[in-house]
Amino acid sequence: FLAYFIGSDVLIEHIKEGPVKHLGTFIKLLVFTSVFYFVFAWFREQVCIIVCPYGRLQGVLLDENSINVAYDFKRGEAEKGRKKFRKNEDRKALGYGDCIDCNQCVVVCPTGIDIRNGTQLECVNCTACIDACDEVMDRIGYEKGLIRYASEKNIEEGKPFEFTGRLKFYTAVLLVLLGLLVSLIFLRNDVDATIVRLPGKMYFDEGANVKNVYTFKLVNKTTHDYDNIDLKLINHKGEVKMVGGNVKLDKQALKEGTIFVTIPKEELKSSHEKIKIGVYSNGKKIEEAITNFQGPIK
Repeated sequence: FLAYFIGSDVLIEHIKEGPVKHLGTFIKLLVFTSVFYFVFAWFREQVCIIVCPYGRLQGVLLDENSINVAYDFKRGEAEKGRKKFRKNEDRKALGYGDCIDCNQCVVVCPTGIDIRNGTQLECVNCTACIDACDEVMDRIGYEKGLIRYASEKNIEEGKPFEFTGRLKFYTAVLLVLLGLLVSLIFLRNDVDATIVRLPGKMYFDEGANVKNVYTFKLVNKTTHDYDNIDLKLINHKGEVKMVGGNVKLDKQALKEGTIFVTIPKEELKSSHEKIKIGVYSNGKKIEEAITNFQGPIK
């Protein structure tokens, strides 16, 4: 689990070096494990009932055409309601429904609700009640599906599923969100670059040139290294000098540093100008960033 966040290579290093050298990570993991143990060992279904917003959000989206885990009250209740099962009894002739009030649907429910009371906030659609009811129906020779996936309208009127305008709207929104997610995944940059002026520092007037100091952050999202990282100006003449020389950007890593950007005064059109800096690896541009360059008032 921890490898998902910090990477398998880093996790192996942490294990070899021991928790004492990585107390911050170890304490966070311990707290996370304790919280989840508390949830699964004691709090359990109260998470669904009290904490989780899923039911409340779904309640806003549901209507009589929504398909969810539902009890067929018309078949289960009939005219006189439920009744305990008796062998060789003609329940239909007596006006009783197919529900034999065995209470198994309530027993197996992880949140303790009675699905026969209708759709409820606490229902997590685990379908345990469907399996329990089908097993009972099968044992007594009744048709399965007393509890099943169905809509209120389907049970009430016996009509098949309809692709309503509301469902079309939900589908369109879902497709848009899915398209956005796919676009973000496939169009994302392999490297993120952030370059900002060093806080509290003014520009340096060097006669014919103006110099600014910046800090940079480079994030490598890929599984391979970038060697010989160099920064160059794209839309202005000038020089970018990296403190410490060219660096290596390791896979799935963050690299921070400081750079000096020097631009001739004749290149500057205002006291605050946008400049574009390219990030290069072995001479190939892998990313670019836009930042502000400060100079004398003209």
